Amino acid sequence: MTLDELISVADGASVELTVDAIERIAESRRVLDEAIARGEAIYGVTTSVGHARDERLPLADLRAWQPVLVEMHVGAMGPPLPAQRIRAGMAARLNGFARGGAGVSVAVAESLAALLNHRIHPLIPRDGSVGAGDLGQLALVARVLLGRGDVEMDGRQLSAAEALQAADLAPVTLEPKDALALMSSNALSVGYGALLVRRLDRLLTLADLIVATSMQAVHANPSVVESAVASARGSKGQEITSERIRRALSGGSQADAATGLSVQDPLSFRVVPQVHGACRDVLMAAADAVVAELNAASDNPLVDVASRRVLSNGNFHPMNVALAAESLRVALGHVGLLSERRMGHLWDTAVTSLGTPGADATGPPLADGAPPAFAGLGLRYPAAARYTRLRHLAQPVTLDVPPLDLAIEDHASNAAEALTMTEQAAGIVEDLLVVELLIAVTLLGPVVPDRLGTGTRQLVAALHEELGRIPTGTLPGDVHRRVTELLRKRFAGSS
Repeated sequence: MTLDELISVADGASVELTVDAIERIAESRRVLDEAIARGEAIYGVTTSVGHARDERLPLADLRAWQPVLVEMHVGAMGPPLPAQRIRAGMAARLNGFARGGAGVSVAVAESLAALLNHRIHPLIPRDGSVGAGDLGQLALVARVLLGRGDVEMDGRQLSAAEALQAADLAPVTLEPKDALALMSSNALSVGYGALLVRRLDRLLTLADLIVATSMQAVHANPSVVESAVASARGSKGQEITSERIRRALSGGSQADAATGLSVQDPLSFRVVPQVHGACRDVLMAAADAVVAELNAASDNPLVDVASRRVLSNGNFHPMNVALAAESLRVALGHVGLLSERRMGHLWDTAVTSLGTPGADATGPPLADGAPPAFAGLGLRYPAAARYTRLRHLAQPVTLDVPPLDLAIEDHASNAAEALTMTEQAAGIVEDLLVVELLIAVTLLGPVVPDRLGTGTRQLVAALHEELGRIPTGTLPGDVHRRVTELLRKRFAGSS
């Protein structure tokens, strides 16, 4: 499964188990049943779990044990996850079933697919995983298959039993290992990671365009994005960033004229290709990590069809995704740092050349409130406060989980929290970039300059149009929100 395919399901597309996938699931189930029949000790199937892992279960009780195991693991709190993230996690788990290592019943896999296709989404709180399998949250998915709990369907909250009945679906009977197959997985974190990869790809695309606009606002030297510079370094990310900025500047007077330009600009302009490029390199590595995890057999125990064995293991541990999220936050911190430094240069130039609103004779009067075109100047200090939070978010979090369950579970990846913090960091970087853009547009003036490039001209014209719709006196934060919405709709498409 590709990231695009997973995201398509997260966005609402239907799913279908192929004939081959169903056969892989069925064969995996046959291997598991053979091992049960041989009387083997199989974690979570013929034994209990966690610190009670060596306690054998009576064979007659294995089916009755399934709902008990689900209820044992239900545990999550906090605000509800959006349906998109829940669908991404459910699709990731279904793809894991299709790999054939889960030993899950075909009926359970088909029922999970049916939930997706009928848009039945379990209500899952945000906090519940320490990154050693998303058990507490995925248990809520298992409860829905049993007809328990609450769901969202067609924009309404209702009981799982009501939703299943409305969709003409019946609760499933969980066979031995079905409960563990549904829960012992990092699928929610993997799905979240996929959605974050898409968001960050779009954010970096927007960042390059905003940088190009800032460069033209201060007449920065475009030599830093020349192809010869990028190719000399051999970084794929740098080449992508440089090409995007060149494309945004193309057709403008600044893109091909060095007359009047400084031989070198401040580093926050000059090293954008290297910093944004490095962030994109880290993002591409993160995408690879998420794809690998998405298509891995991450079950414990793992049903190995080739050897017809059932093996205890730690494949549910998404350390690669967690570390990718950690790296991304540091990389995003540098992207945000450069934006904050550039907006400082832009602000200084703007207030020197245009005046400060209400503070001096050259600035616009504030009797009726600040003009929307000057909103960015009023957000310089809030942006500085946001940047301090970004720095704190860059701190590692994957080393913070204490030993759990009588120290049997004495390590965890904390992937879910690492991903949550990465999303928060992305939000702050977006906020900083929007403030930077607002100040750059203020500096460029009330009329779109003819010297702008093709890409920057389109962006600045759209900003002028949007700002023209906003009444004078609108709070700077509200201007920021409206501009952010505009950028998301029109300028943050996939690369």
